[in-house]
Amino acid sequence: MNIQMIPLEGIVLNGEKILLGSSRESVRNILGKPDDLQGSYYYYNSELRFDFNKRNELEFIEFLAGNEGKLQPEIYGIYPFSIEADELYAVLSEHNRGEIDDSENGYSYAFLEISVGIFRRRIPEDVEEMAKEAEENGESLSEEEYECERKMANYWATIGIGVKGYYN
Repeated sequence: MNIQMIPLEGIVLNGEKILLGSSRESVRNILGKPDDLQGSYYYYNSELRFDFNKRNELEFIEFLAGNEGKLQPEIYGIYPFSIEADELYAVLSEHNRGEIDDSENGYSYAFLEISVGIFRRRIPEDVEEMAKEAEENGESLSEEEYECERKMANYWATIGIGVKGYYN
């Protein structure tokens, strides 16, 4: 499946444009019946989420499954779930050319000029702390557990785009 994320505009999914500001009906007409949870539309086994404002206009699109998901969108010519966290941060920073909300201490960032947000469940320091605590408790992490935790820390789990000002 070919998916392009275009910040401040929307996405192109297999040649179909879904633009920020579109109506709920428009999204349904393109993608079919969604799973509707608390007003958000979910598609592709909950890997893709659409949020709407009070006027029922699309204001946010998020890919939720990271590098484990079937949906692998492209943004600025790269696949955000396929490159390490620091590399994606650098690419988005370069395109943002402005303020970045880093108030969540590395777990997420909001690139305010391009209305792009990224999130991960762990940061590398968490994994090292987890391994140290396990060792101190006599229950060291297996190599498989350690690698799984490092993967969560070194790659982003979600990426989303919103309308201008979405993160302000």
